[in-house]
Amino acid sequence: MTTHTCPVCADQFETAGATRDHAWNTHNACHYCGEQLEGETDERLYRHWLAAHPDTLSRVDYKRADAAVDSLTFTERLSEGGVSAAVGGLTRRQLLLAGGGTATAALVVGGTVLTDNKDTESNGSTNSTGETSAVATAPIPDSPNGFRYAVMGSADAEVTVTYVGSWKCPYCAQFSTGMLSQLVTDYVDPGTITLEFRDLAYIGGEPFLGPDAPAAGQAGLAVWNAEPASYWSFHEYVFQNQPPEREQWATADQLVEFARSAGVSKTEAVRTAIQKNQYEDALRVTGRAASDSGVNSTPTLLIDGTTINPLGNEDRTRRLIEDAAGQS
Repeated sequence: MTTHTCPVCADQFETAGATRDHAWNTHNACHYCGEQLEGETDERLYRHWLAAHPDTLSRVDYKRADAAVDSLTFTERLSEGGVSAAVGGLTRRQLLLAGGGTATAALVVGGTVLTDNKDTESNGSTNSTGETSAVATAPIPDSPNGFRYAVMGSADAEVTVTYVGSWKCPYCAQFSTGMLSQLVTDYVDPGTITLEFRDLAYIGGEPFLGPDAPAAGQAGLAVWNAEPASYWSFHEYVFQNQPPEREQWATADQLVEFARSAGVSKTEAVRTAIQKNQYEDALRVTGRAASDSGVNSTPTLLIDGTTINPLGNEDRTRRLIEDAAGQS
């Protein structure tokens, strides 16, 4: 008779169902891998199954989980099963529903910067309260053409902060239109840090969050390189007006319209960049560098080798930045 072993305590059972019930009810653990999960609801277990074990679930477990879980975010797949589960899940399960997904966002502060940005007054945008955003009006270096990727702040700042995100990521929009503004006010404007934005258009060599994601990355780099004074206004405007992630909205027409609405005058540079894949190499470099830096959750702060999720951890994020800047 076939026996099934609990991966936590090694007790044996005659059926997989009995093993599953024992592992969950006794250990709050997954009977496939033994991971003990926070949260005691069945849906928490089902989300773990779909994220970490999409190809090994029994038919019974798959049907149970699929019926109970309405959506599964990219973040959950990424944190549970790694990049292959996250990216693979897009094709196999089509689980990214409206508002359900996210891309990788990261800050690299102080000792770790993804790659050389150096070669390698801005228009205003208003926030939901009608006030001009600190991001949209952030200062830029006196010689912006010396930077391959978008930057704000003084080129003489001792600490460089690199924010890696995706134009299609709703959690990046939350960060870019919220906490980022306060970081700009408190650390960029006074000259404490220089901040750069790097778009993660590819992960594992494949387009990240939809086949249209690279086009958005092309548009951002086009605005920065053609009209740097308008870049941060464009950045803020796109994230404030970001369409639903499930839509393939990053078309040349839409991105040109975003640029025009954000006050960019050289909008044809956006269309040309998309049509000619003008910044493909720069986007690929970011993808490889993010992978090499171990960026694997969203959003993430990497501060002198320490990783942190900035959303919900603002106080610790500030302490880490201040430590890197020698302000503690």
